[in-house]
Amino acid sequence: MTNWPYKPDFYEKLRELPHPDIMSYKDKFYHVPTSTGSDSKSILNSQLPAKFKTDSPLRIEMTINDDIASWHKVDRIYEVLLRFRITSATELDKFRFKLNGKEIPLNLMRQINKMYGMKSARYRVFGQWYIFNLTKEYWPTKGSNIFEVTLLNHDSEVIEYPNLRDVELEIKYLMGKNFHRDFVDLNLGPYDS
Repeated sequence: MTNWPYKPDFYEKLRELPHPDIMSYKDKFYHVPTSTGSDSKSILNSQLPAKFKTDSPLRIEMTINDDIASWHKVDRIYEVLLRFRITSATELDKFRFKLNGKEIPLNLMRQINKMYGMKSARYRVFGQWYIFNLTKEYWPTKGSNIFEVTLLNHDSEVIEYPNLRDVELEIKYLMGKNFHRDFVDLNLGPYDS
């Protein structure tokens, strides 16, 4: 295991795993497995990575177990983040993103250029990250969800076409209605000890 020595928050998660009533409002991190092809443990029939062709949508299916709508009714949802990592993409490439047939507006997106880094915590795989802080009308539903990404325009100076490498969904909850997110809530400003 890579997290040794384990800290108290790790053991807390292990104790809570067999209790769905407790786990239902805990932060979740979903991802679509990516086949690396570099070893025998590579995922069979993997949806990712997938190579783009211009104007040809890539559709990726992901099952979500959280009932986000129900938790929203009691004001417990803090944030829903959707991330796509696209390798061999440049800042001139243009994409369209959809979730369950609904186009996600680009004003909800933050693009992070991770084309190269001397140090990397993510397996030295580089690319552009497209991160959406989803508003409730674009949240995924409980059960099967279809994520769709279409390459609209490819940088003509780059011979290789981009690949969709990672699809991740992170759901963050509040401990209670109108509760702070962490010990130091960033919305309250800096903390002086």
